[in-house]
Amino acid sequence: MSAAREMADESRAVIHKLRWFILVLMGLAVFGCFYAYDSLVPVADFIIKDLGITRAQYGLLFSAYSVPNLILVLVGGILLDKIGIRKAGLLFALLCLLGTIITAAGPTFFFMLLGRFVYGIGTDSLIITENKIICKWFRGKELSFAFGIFITLVRLGNVTSLNLGAPLQAWTHSWRLGLWVAAGVMVVGFAAFLLYTRVDKKNDQYFRAAQAAGGTDKFVVRDIFKFGPSFWFIALLCVTYYSAVMPFVAFSNLFLQKKYGLSAVQGGFYVSIVFISTMICTPLFGLIIDKIGKRATVMIFGSVMLIPIFLTLGLTSLNPAWPMTILGISYSLVPAALWASVPLIVEEKRLGTAFGLISVIQNGGLTVIPWLAGKITDLSKGEYKYTMILFAFLGVLALFFSLGLRFSARKGRETSLELPAKMDLAPNDH
Repeated sequence: MSAAREMADESRAVIHKLRWFILVLMGLAVFGCFYAYDSLVPVADFIIKDLGITRAQYGLLFSAYSVPNLILVLVGGILLDKIGIRKAGLLFALLCLLGTIITAAGPTFFFMLLGRFVYGIGTDSLIITENKIICKWFRGKELSFAFGIFITLVRLGNVTSLNLGAPLQAWTHSWRLGLWVAAGVMVVGFAAFLLYTRVDKKNDQYFRAAQAAGGTDKFVVRDIFKFGPSFWFIALLCVTYYSAVMPFVAFSNLFLQKKYGLSAVQGGFYVSIVFISTMICTPLFGLIIDKIGKRATVMIFGSVMLIPIFLTLGLTSLNPAWPMTILGISYSLVPAALWASVPLIVEEKRLGTAFGLISVIQNGGLTVIPWLAGKITDLSKGEYKYTMILFAFLGVLALFFSLGLRFSARKGRETSLELPAKMDLAPNDH
């Protein structure tokens, strides 16, 4: 056996052995990010009353997260190319940590906005970094399942934050304590990414040959014009889908308290049903998608589910447990298929551009919709009927783009979206 062949076999064995450990480290880092993101939700009513702000202003605390990523996530992609995943990722994780500390310590609404802004600068770029790391360690094998596990760890952060924030406030009569806990959790996430950099650097030699064969993962703006129709449908589906779900979650505790007379603790539990469902379903759906393919078809089913969910919540008095559970299933189907689809239709050397551009487009929606949802609710004197109709309309748009994706996936390279994992061809192989 040649030395090169022995090195290749050894590389595959090492990568296979370490990849699940790497996934856990990435999960801990992203757990901290999403714990912090939702740390405001269980105590939203207390924040509004204590700071004397409107619901639209409260929505700006989520818009402030997304505003910097209309542009700066592109800078994050460039930094990934210039200084490497490890150094750039540590910088992004540090910004996440600093942002959560500023948000918790900020004595005024302005400082809380500033903290969310800094936190937003780091978080989306860190998520892009982690997506690339998962693609690096799982490319060509169990990628959808790996993203499913990753998303489950994300949702664990959501569930923990939503269920812990209100009890902490009730026990201590301080809504800020929950924000300080979020900062502490982010410390753990930062430490996990720091450990990843050590492991990755130690095993860097095993990826050099593959990187030499596959090209570098550079962020190149002109590559935008080389993406096919499926990429653009994925990007538009991403912005409409997430702009319906994430702003709804931001206002959901307030909505449940207003419409159903729940306490903040009870509201946090009902909201967490969404994420408990995703924790259970996403890895399972990821494994199934790897086996059967049909990613574009799965995204159609996940998108269409949004419409009756929000109409039911807005127009009926049905117990919210069922719509929340179904929303969780939808929130499992679409992300499990969506993020694992990008490496199938984009060449490895353009993945930085692809993930960065999707984040820019996504954050355009996540900048406007939280404020708009709050404004609609303010104009409706605290009623959420028309806000739910807004979210249902975004579900209609998501369905339209998912249908476009399914149609475009019939041709050329993009047919890989509907193939099982074992039949997937990397874009470089077409």
